[in-house]
Amino acid sequence: MTTTEPGSTDSRRASWWVPAELVHALRADLEELVELVGSLSADGLERRSDHGWSARQVLAHLADFELIAGVRVRMVLSFDRPPLASYAQDELTDRFADLETAAEALERVVVNRRALVRLLESLGERDWERLGTHPERGEETLRRTVEMIVRHDGLHLAQMRVAAGG
Repeated sequence: MTTTEPGSTDSRRASWWVPAELVHALRADLEELVELVGSLSADGLERRSDHGWSARQVLAHLADFELIAGVRVRMVLSFDRPPLASYAQDELTDRFADLETAAEALERVVVNRRALVRLLESLGERDWERLGTHPERGEETLRRTVEMIVRHDGLHLAQMRVAAGG
């Protein structure tokens, strides 16, 4: 069962997810993203929102983030307490978002998220407690790293919902 932080009704703020819930959330988030992108017109993809990025730029950011998230997970599983990659999201998005279409960015998200889900489904309970060191959050378990991926999804899916008009 997912437990939320005191006073929170948002299950994405859960601090004690079980692995199956995390994997389910990652899969569901991907399905929602594909649906949202499919609902957007070309103009809708380019319209900037209050946060400054267009839906296409958010999608490009998600594609870049998915690569970094996959590396973080693989590092934690392969090394003892590795440093986790950090990056400046605004700089990456500003520099690289225009290098691909929304369809290409979505394809990167889909391929990398499916690979991440397959990997996470293969893990044993002890794997989820392996440690890595995030440059801002410090030492954290793989479970915590994946929780942060799910939370990150939630933030950007909300932006995509606004772009889609809902």
